[in-house]
Amino acid sequence: MRSDAASSLPRHRFVEPSTIGLTFLVVDAAWFALSGLLLAFRAELLVAGAATSMEAGLALCLGTALFCALCRAIDAHDGLKMIRRPTVVQLLIVLATTVGPVAGVYFICSALSLQITWQGEPLLAWLLAWGIAGGGGALALHAIAHPMLRRWRRTALTGHRVAIVGSGEPAQRLVEWLQANAADIVQVVGVFDDRRGREPDRVGLSHLIRGTTQDLVDYYRQAPLDKIIIALPHHAEERLLNVLQRLKQLPVDISLAPDLVGFRVPQSSADAEMAGLQMMSLAQRPLRASQRFIKDIFDRAIAAVLLVLMGPLLIGIALAVKLTSPGPVFFRQERYGLGNRSIRVLKFRSMRTDMQDLGGARQAQRNDPRVTPLGAFLRRTSLDELPQLINVLKGDMSLVGPRPLPVQMRVQDRLNYEIVAEYSFRHRVKPGITGWAQVKGHRGAVETAEGLQSRVTCDLYYIDHWSLWLDLKILLLTGAVCAFGKNAF
Repeated sequence: MRSDAASSLPRHRFVEPSTIGLTFLVVDAAWFALSGLLLAFRAELLVAGAATSMEAGLALCLGTALFCALCRAIDAHDGLKMIRRPTVVQLLIVLATTVGPVAGVYFICSALSLQITWQGEPLLAWLLAWGIAGGGGALALHAIAHPMLRRWRRTALTGHRVAIVGSGEPAQRLVEWLQANAADIVQVVGVFDDRRGREPDRVGLSHLIRGTTQDLVDYYRQAPLDKIIIALPHHAEERLLNVLQRLKQLPVDISLAPDLVGFRVPQSSADAEMAGLQMMSLAQRPLRASQRFIKDIFDRAIAAVLLVLMGPLLIGIALAVKLTSPGPVFFRQERYGLGNRSIRVLKFRSMRTDMQDLGGARQAQRNDPRVTPLGAFLRRTSLDELPQLINVLKGDMSLVGPRPLPVQMRVQDRLNYEIVAEYSFRHRVKPGITGWAQVKGHRGAVETAEGLQSRVTCDLYYIDHWSLWLDLKILLLTGAVCAFGKNAF
């Protein structure tokens, strides 16, 4: 249920700095590659003969790869830096990221003795034209976009939405430091503390205190959040661990602020920085912004193609469901999505309408009288799950991820989260139509606590080891599991 504390918090959406940086990187890289390609076609390099075409194509690939590598090496598309950095400095960096790769291509191609000519001139002429076109276009884009970014910065439309846990002296000093040094890129949405009432409220925090850590979890289900900073004394180890255990279900970065704001510690792989303040990273989002972008594009593209290709099959199943039993074609059930947010999952109806369990407290069993004859076949082959491709297009689900289980599902008469302490950690990524647990044999009903633990272990393994190749592997294995699996009924 939505709490009063959560509903009272500011709700307007920021544009995340990581989203800004990734968008500029994609657009810059696309323009850089396109400008070189257009110039190559203009000079007929790609149709001048097999040897020249291959050499020109190699040069294009080298240049684009060097562009992306250089951008990453000098952190040219860091969203926060782009927002705060003066326009002239940013434009000089953009210029370096276009001139650098062109120069690199020249030296590499010269070393490889590639004989590329541009309208009768040697390789250098084409590369100079490419550098001017690619750099000029990128400079124009950034020059136009930076006034917009400055307006967003002044009107607090871009930056980090941050929640702070703790209401004592460390939390007060952290808020004061952020307001003094990073008010333009950090919005503190609230301060949360389970011990409110045991300690006197600080004057500087009274207007920001919103409730407990559970109120923070409820807030995330209603509005976006980028980061959680725990501002508790470092010696309160047990309290820190308890707070972290409750908050790790959320797909946000969690950091521990130093006891003394402004105190610097040597940076390591476990450290994080926000607006110059060094903090210790306790938990990170499973997928970075670039990984989420790639996975989302992959999911939606494949889902759209599958819906088109399988359209006749979906229509046939829908007609069969309608003709073989009374009731609607689709069954909609509430399940947990990303960050424990509630989503409505679509399935072809496989049970009798008068015996459906909307909450999913009772799992389907072998020879279950609630399941229709057609429904038994659909469940055995997982064809009843195909409408979830629509959930993928909507952005509620992924093709691959932890399967979303019913919110009231019980195993041995206990709710899932009562059995496995890490159960909610599954929700740090979007749920999937299929997942690592399903291809490893955990498909169908969960009958024992040990079976639930094994399924959660597989889901957490997938989250920790995600890659696009792992998604492709799971999708390929899913077909065989659906065709020959025996556990779904």
